[in-house]
Amino acid sequence: MIRQIIAVALKEFNVLWHDREALALLFIMPVFFIFLMSLALEGVFETGTRARPLKILLVNEDQGVEAQKTIDALQKVEGIELVHALADKPLTRQRAEELITKGEVGLALLFQELFSEHLKAGHAGVGDMKAGISLIVDPTLNFHFLSSLKGTIQGIVDRQALLYRLPRLISDAAAVDEARIQPETAIARDVMQSRMEELLVNLSPDILDQPAVVISIISLRNSKNVKRPTATEQNVPGYTIFGVFFIVLTLAASFIQEKSDGTFQRILTAPLSKTALIMGKLLPYYLVNLIQIGLMFAVGRIFFGLHLGNIPALLLVSLAVAAAANGLGLLVAAMGKTEAQVNGLAVLLAIILSALGGMMVPIFVMPGFMQTLARFTPHAWALAGYHDVIIRGLGIREVLGETGVLLGFAVLFFLVALWRFRFD
Repeated sequence: MIRQIIAVALKEFNVLWHDREALALLFIMPVFFIFLMSLALEGVFETGTRARPLKILLVNEDQGVEAQKTIDALQKVEGIELVHALADKPLTRQRAEELITKGEVGLALLFQELFSEHLKAGHAGVGDMKAGISLIVDPTLNFHFLSSLKGTIQGIVDRQALLYRLPRLISDAAAVDEARIQPETAIARDVMQSRMEELLVNLSPDILDQPAVVISIISLRNSKNVKRPTATEQNVPGYTIFGVFFIVLTLAASFIQEKSDGTFQRILTAPLSKTALIMGKLLPYYLVNLIQIGLMFAVGRIFFGLHLGNIPALLLVSLAVAAAANGLGLLVAAMGKTEAQVNGLAVLLAIILSALGGMMVPIFVMPGFMQTLARFTPHAWALAGYHDVIIRGLGIREVLGETGVLLGFAVLFFLVALWRFRFD
């Protein structure tokens, strides 16, 4: 029996050795995945540290002394870098919102016109749209991350308010009727102590418990201030794209299977062009992709109340995403020689492109060079297109850019695949 086991094992080793590409993928895939995810997740744990500060656009409409003092205090906070100007021009609210809408930056800090006045007054100025501080954010940003940032800024602002009011309050508490009490007497010391105790008692409800300035979060969706997106609005598009691109595995394996059992060669004898053959093979998978997308968005809508936004724009992006996925599937089929190679390459691309494209880790927390690499993946453009429609509330005209890039990926994949495809 031992000889039989060894003989079978040697046979399997021989099979593996003859398909060296597939064997190599078994080692390359986990190593490359670990390497990529470690780099991508580095941003999750290091963003907001001294080594990798969080960059925030700064718009100061107040220009008052207290606003500047608060800004100076924020600049001393480890892990925050305030960007005052771009191209040597001070930032305006309009410019900051344009950059956020385009996805070039994630958030901006706006000091409104009456910030200094309300900070000096020590009350929040609720309902006054020109008072306080606003965090203008891309609606796709993580809410817990924003809450933490808001808490940090609120602490700095309240400290500045306290520093402004405390000397005046102490001065008022120390004011003693000189006509009745001599400073050197024990009575004066008793009165002083009583007044200071009263001050400390009153500090809690008057100053510490009530924010001096309201900090609001303004989420940009279709250039309007709206509520923050739900987890469903952020997760459904990402997992939809992840699932759609797994068609690569099924599609590529189908070509290899038909070649191995001779079906593909028999089809070639039929009176039809190679282009018609390829398009006919791809059409069912393209329709399957569209059904996948429709099903996943339907589940999100029916069970979780997913806001779908502009339906024609959503359909346009979906058509382009399915085309890119099918093109990549054909490319993998053209590059692989065996089913093992195709399976390994398809899984490698599906996972790596998803990670790099923002399905697993938000792109904005990745290192700069990885954010650049993400622009070369169809996944990142697909996610941006869906976010434009579902979260930002944009229409067909605004998603033409993402749709065009996705179709460009599809055409590129098709052309390279046809060039490498072996019709034998």
